[in-house]
Formats: sequence, structure tokens, C-alpha cells
Amino acid sequence: MLRTLMSIALALAALALSGCGGGDDPVAAQTAANGAPFDQAFIDAMVPHHREAIAMAKEAQEGGLQTEELQSVADEIIAAQEREIAEMLDWREEWFGSREIGTGGAAALGLSDEEAGMEMHESGSIATAGDVDQAFAQGMIPHHEGAIAMARLAQDKASHTELRDLADEIVEAQEDEIEVLREHSGGGMNHG
Repeated sequence: MLRTLMSIALALAALALSGCGGGDDPVAAQTAANGAPFDQAFIDAMVPHHREAIAMAKEAQEGGLQTEELQSVADEIIAAQEREIAEMLDWREEWFGSREIGTGGAAALGLSDEEAGMEMHESGSIATAGDVDQAFAQGMIPHHEGAIAMARLAQDKASHTELRDLADEIVEAQEDEIEVLREHSGGGMNHG
């Protein structure tokens, strides 16, 4: 009986290992904290993160952003992140069979909501702030820093080239936007 169980266990292990090959890509077997493939977990974390950034940018616009630079940042956030969401949902369907975003978010990547910049914004708080520009900048800086943290994980762990390329774009664009946002944050931000 023990020998039979051992044989079954070895056969299952061999089957599992053969299914993790993913071609010749050495990181293809990367998994997230929730056991899902890393690429799926990244999409499931980044899509809602992008949706939150878009909501913040639209709220700031509706609240009356005054500075032309910040209006440009808000426009760019909306345009770029809507495009990136569409790409990620297409990839998710192609690679994992569904456009349905799973639960777990940043936690599946091993990040807290704070590290991912997801617990900083209350709906309506930007539009009703005394200084909409400053509120937008102060809310978006940690949000962008969270996206960069997730993107840096994808640069190392994503098995699909498309996702690594997207991560590169996210890091570059959002670091540039943070520089502009810092100029309007009122000096109250001590993020690195």
C-alpha cells in the first residue's frame, strides 16, 4: 500500500512539473501568494489599481484642477491607464481564459494595500478639498508609488514579455508623473 501511494505521489509530482514548463522561459512557473500564476495575479491587482487612479483623476478634473501641468497629468492617467486596462483584460482572457478580475489584489503579490497605494483615497475627498490641485497630488503620489512597486515585481517575475514591457512603461511614466505631482503636493509628502 505504501509503495502504491509513493508511486502515485511521484507520478503526480512528475505530472505537475511537466505542466509548469511554460516553454523555455525560466520564470514561467512563478506563482503569486494566492497560488495563481504571477501574471494573472499582477493583472488582477493592477486593473483595479488603474481603475482607482482613473477615478481619482476624473474626480480632480470635476473638482476643478487649476494647474495646467496637473490637468495634463490627469488626462494622461486617464488615457494611458484605460488603454493599459484594455490590454491587460485582453491578455488575461487569452492567457487565463477569463476577463473576470479575481480577488486578492495586491495581497496576492505579497504587498499590503498601503504598499500598493490603495488605502489612501476616499471617494469625493479630492473634489471637495480646499485645494484640489494639492489634494490630487498628495493622493496620487502614494498611489503611483504603489503601482511602481507592483510593476517592479512584474519586471522580475512576469513570464510574458508583454507584461514585462508594460511594467517598464508603468515605472517610467509614473516616475515622471510623480516628479510633476511633487511640485504641487505642498511639501507635505515624504515619499521616496
